Amino acid sequence: MVEKADVFGGTTCFSAGVIWIPGSRQAREAGISDNKEDVLTYLQAEAGNRLDRDKAETFADHAAEVLEWFEANSHVSYMLSPAWSDYHPGQPGASKGGRSLGPRPFDGRTLGKWFDKLRPPLKTTTILGGMMVGREDLPQFFTMTKKLSSASHVGKLFLRYAKDRISYSRGTRLSNGNALVAMLAQSAFERGVKLMLKTPVVELT
Repeated sequence: MVEKADVFGGTTCFSAGVIWIPGSRQAREAGISDNKEDVLTYLQAEAGNRLDRDKAETFADHAAEVLEWFEANSHVSYMLSPAWSDYHPGQPGASKGGRSLGPRPFDGRTLGKWFDKLRPPLKTTTILGGMMVGREDLPQFFTMTKKLSSASHVGKLFLRYAKDRISYSRGTRLSNGNALVAMLAQSAFERGVKLMLKTPVVELT
């Protein structure tokens, strides 16, 4: 892996890391059904005459299968966002929820020496100068004064962060795109893939 910056992960580290996978295992386990025709209808409505029908059909047939392969053969792990509707829910074939998935939190300490080289998330998506809060945590924060389970969840997050700051420049509990990049990177490192930072690729003439 070659990265021209002195950190790795690019803008994915700033993102939510959400993927759009119709008919995923996670959706099926949650009892959410989908069908190929609705998926293709939605893609057609979104892309118009720019849609490659053959590729769209291949995606509808195999996207869930590919995600399952990644989850079985790497550290990549996704969880369903059942309440996230498609980006344009008014379009034909759109789903009110069940096609969007986000990365599960990942322990950044797994990266060892490479943790400090992982591009940090945007500061506006952290609290206390480096504690990541994923969308899976937000409901807990909203109800932490009303539910004991939420208060416990939030308390553990703060405790983990306090311990992290003794040894690390920021929190090691990663979420969103930061978690996804870390999952992929650790999977690559374990397979002997080398990462070269500050190594721009130039065209030789």
